[in-house]
Amino acid sequence: MPRFASYVITWADEVPEIPATAAIEEFAATARENSGELLALGAVHDTSELDARPAPRWMTVAGFADDAGARAWFDTTGDRLGATTILAPALSEPVWWPEELSDQRPDWSWKPDPPAERRGVFVVVWAAVTDPTQFFDYSAHYKWTVEHAGGACLAGRPGAAMLRGATGPDALAIMSWPADGIARHAWYDGAHYRPYKLQRHRSSRC
Repeated sequence: MPRFASYVITWADEVPEIPATAAIEEFAATARENSGELLALGAVHDTSELDARPAPRWMTVAGFADDAGARAWFDTTGDRLGATTILAPALSEPVWWPEELSDQRPDWSWKPDPPAERRGVFVVVWAAVTDPTQFFDYSAHYKWTVEHAGGACLAGRPGAAMLRGATGPDALAIMSWPADGIARHAWYDGAHYRPYKLQRHRSSRC
C-alpha cells in the first residue's frame, strides 16, 4: 500500500508572501497530528509550461493517510495557505510499464512508495483538457517514463476535489524528483517521454 492515500495541493495565488518559519513548523506539526506530512512549502523554482495558468509564487504539497486527516489539516491551516486548494487521491496501483522494459522497473514501483531520494522536489501539473480520450490515454501510459528517469508519480487519477477556489484543473498530477533537478530536466527533454509529451500537447494545455 502507498504511504499516503491523498495529497493536498495549494496554489498560493492570492497570498504573495511565503509563511514565516514558525508558521511552517506549525503547519508541519498539525499535519503530523492528522496522520500526514508537510512535504513541501516554498517558492516555485521553475516552470516547464505556462499554457493553462500562471505559476504562483509559492506552493504547498502535503500527504495524508486518509481524506479525513487531509480535510482536518486544511480546516486548520487553509486560510493561510492560498486561494486554490485541491485534495487529490494518491496513486493506489503500480503504474503501467511496457512489457519489453519490465526488467528495468525499480522494485519499489510495485508497492508503490518511492524511496526518499526521489522526493527532493515536487512537480505539480495543472491540465486544461481539450481532447479527453487522448489525454486520458496519455495519463494511463506516460508514468513509467518518470520512474525510468529517476522520479516518481504520486497522484494523477480521477477523483480530485476542490477544497477552496473558484476553478480548478480538469486533471492534475504530482511527481517527485531528486533535489538536484538533473533527472527531472533530462526526463522532460528525453526520448522516452517525447511521444507522450506530444500526445499531451495535442490533448491539453498544462
